[in-house]
Amino acid sequence: MSGDVIPEARLRDCLAVTRRGLQLGGEAVVHVTRETGGLFNFVLRVETSGGVVFFKQYLDDVPNPTYNLPKIPASARAQLACDVQRIAADATRSLGQDVVPEIIHFDDARCAFLMAKAAGERPLIDDLSAGQRPAAFVARLPQALAMLHQATYHRFAPGSGYANTAFRDFKLGLQYDDVARKLDPDEAAAVIRCKERYQQRAECITHGDLNSRNIIIGSDTIGVIDFEQAHLGAPAYDLAYILCEVLISLETAGAGKDAPAVFGEFLDHYFAWFDAATRASVESEVTQHLAIQTLYRFWGPSRGSWTFYVDDASRTRLLARARTLLMAQGPVSELLEECEVS
Repeated sequence: MSGDVIPEARLRDCLAVTRRGLQLGGEAVVHVTRETGGLFNFVLRVETSGGVVFFKQYLDDVPNPTYNLPKIPASARAQLACDVQRIAADATRSLGQDVVPEIIHFDDARCAFLMAKAAGERPLIDDLSAGQRPAAFVARLPQALAMLHQATYHRFAPGSGYANTAFRDFKLGLQYDDVARKLDPDEAAAVIRCKERYQQRAECITHGDLNSRNIIIGSDTIGVIDFEQAHLGAPAYDLAYILCEVLISLETAGAGKDAPAVFGEFLDHYFAWFDAATRASVESEVTQHLAIQTLYRFWGPSRGSWTFYVDDASRTRLLARARTLLMAQGPVSELLEECEVS
């Protein structure tokens, strides 16, 4: 077992939660290594005599050089993440694979939980940055996402703990208010209107951070992790969050003209499982969110994580396409063809 670069308190908590959650003896934990965590949590990969599990612990007062994070207690963040992951796992269980890892044990005193390994071997960003779209991503991710949205549609009151409005509004400030400041007055006004309309939405639980590092891909498997930014919102937010990365990948790979077909296929799979709202209404709402999220991937503080592989010419085309979409109205899969930039 290795404790390298793992603080003693974190390792001690990890071992206690693992042994209790798996009902293990003292020698059953073989190896512990540190993983890259989220904004303010600590993740350890735990190899036991029976297989691999992951320990995730939420902490208070963790300095972050990139974001001025909202002051939400670790206990509340851990409980929300655990509860939503369990809801998502239940919603997607019929897919026949563990798309959302099972929560094995929750320790409220330590603000931590133990979970199964996600299906898949690598983060989706590895494929998107290489201009690839795995079949499991195109077909199974929209199905899983639709199942979460459908299962929670109008299930929770806007004032419930699932609303998570403090973190929602923190994200909207980064992604919408900050983007608006870089645009001309008419474009900025469109961004703010989109944000304000979204703040009134509480139809379903959204993942809230559905990016390509939270999606784990294999040859025919897919896993979705990190639910701590989940909130009550609308399907368009999650859809735009990941589809903006698809648009960036396509354009950079020289396949921008394929975006309408790729988006259409992705959304076909989504709407085969989601019918709580009409396709036209959701797609029309996706349009502006997609534009704003694309701009944010280039202008936001974490841009290096999402656009490190994009060349200058592709960047120029994507920014122009996003700004055109921002001022358009209608279903996104139709407008993408009209907004292609040569």
